[in-house]
Amino acid sequence: TPEQVRAAAAAFRVYVSAGPRDADGDYVVDHSVLTFLVDPDGLCRDCYGRSRTAEELARSVRAHMDTYEPLPPEGAE
Repeated sequence: TPEQVRAAAAAFRVYVSAGPRDADGDYVVDHSVLTFLVDPDGLCRDCYGRSRTAEELARSVRAHMDTYEPLPPEGAE
């Protein structure tokens, strides 16, 4: 829903702004240019902007994959 999209944008602190609609009802969305690395547990592990090279991004993702440890199940001690 639009409310869920707004909540997700706020949670990730991204900028989103829909421009005016044209005669066909189309519009352009201005937004942050970021890529988020989210682990299998749903935790945000890193954020990559346009200044990161493909090699830096790949190294970061690999490092996170190599050191990933799943969260214990809820209620586990």
